[in-house]
Amino acid sequence: MFLDGYSILVAIGMKVLIAYDGSESAKKAVEITLKFAKKEDDVILLTVIPGELLSSSFTKMLLPTINLDQIVKGGTFKERAEETLKEVAQKLEGKVASVETVVETGDPADEILLTAKKNLCNLIVLGYKGFGKEGRFLIGSVTDKVVRHASTSVMVVR
Repeated sequence: MFLDGYSILVAIGMKVLIAYDGSESAKKAVEITLKFAKKEDDVILLTVIPGELLSSSFTKMLLPTINLDQIVKGGTFKERAEETLKEVAQKLEGKVASVETVVETGDPADEILLTAKKNLCNLIVLGYKGFGKEGRFLIGSVTDKVVRHASTSVMVVR
């Protein structure tokens, strides 16, 4: 019997990476995944905390008199992200074979691409915020970068 690539994926399940940032489009990405995911599928929920969040010159420019290092304790963002991902994972549990939560620090698009590649994901699912041409030019778009550079299929949810 000959099995093509799709038949093999159906038989053993897919590995799906959901990039989750708490936005409405990220929540929709989880909902869409719930609609197509099968019991054999494995899901990785990924949140990326931008590394420059506290030490960026932009943050310092907006809040020049406040020392954020004293207000925000180390690990606070990561702990909150882990708690949020656990709540989201509960929606997926029992509907797929496994759910893994991952919190990374760095450039969101780079971390999404690296995590997908490292875990041999078959599909990346992420939301689109819709900054428009001007916003993409000024700050770039995580979604645009992932779509352009991914070595696997990408589903963009609006």
